[in-house]
Amino acid sequence: LRDRGDWGRMRMTPTDLSDVNGHTYTYLLNGVAPAGNWTGLFRPGEKVLLRFVNGSAMTYFDVRIPGLKMTVVAADGQYIHPVSVDEFRIAVAETFDVLVEPAGQDAYTIFAQDNARTGHARGTLAVREGLQAEVPRHDPRPLLTMDDMGHGGMGRMDHGAMGGGHDMSKMKGMEGGCGANMGMAGMDHGAMQASAAAKPTPGDERLIDMRTMSTSAKLDDPGVGLRDNGRKVLAYSDLRSLFDDPDGREPSREIELHLTGHMEKFAWSFDGQKFMGAEPIR
Repeated sequence: LRDRGDWGRMRMTPTDLSDVNGHTYTYLLNGVAPAGNWTGLFRPGEKVLLRFVNGSAMTYFDVRIPGLKMTVVAADGQYIHPVSVDEFRIAVAETFDVLVEPAGQDAYTIFAQDNARTGHARGTLAVREGLQAEVPRHDPRPLLTMDDMGHGGMGRMDHGAMGGGHDMSKMKGMEGGCGANMGMAGMDHGAMQASAAAKPTPGDERLIDMRTMSTSAKLDDPGVGLRDNGRKVLAYSDLRSLFDDPDGREPSREIELHLTGHMEKFAWSFDGQKFMGAEPIR
């Protein structure tokens, strides 16, 4: 009952993974519905570069090609050290370049299920038009936990005393915005040796309804619904640029920003400050 009450205060449920889903919409691959079977042709033994661009408005996809390893070679146009994976999660507007070497069969399914497991886009890599491979079933629908919401290890969320304060910064990949470890986002500040840190400026607590007292980097977490699924899944910690930092200097200052919000008012802010009333960061 206590857990249910916590979800109720957030106006959410453990299945609240997306606002847009396959019960209402059809997911497309290059403008083609799953039944249309978009097909890309290859020659046996050929190495093929596939560029995946998530052009959706609000949907995160989990992408795999059953029977084929994918080697990720670029992320958002930046070349990286190659990473071999079975699957990756792609957030809105992200781009991943992968290399595949189809061999041993005439057709492979390109399968992209949404993170809520309500629908999918699909196409085929084949040696000729008209072929198709088996289309996988959707994975089981994942359930969010309090840890996914940034409240793990606390026992309970602190809803009072502070006038609220829900720090959404750990909600990675959430459909609609912030990200509850559903996609793979975040910056690694652990290695940053800053000589001085600018603390967040107190904002309007009326725009914050809950707050997590402890956050942690989870760059090595592939996300909700992808953990321990038996496949090698890409995580942000796998992405290492081929290029050195062109600046080369160590950071001299750290600015910490908290993504905050109020679920009942449906208001989102940095440190409780709305964009219209925020002063420039100095």
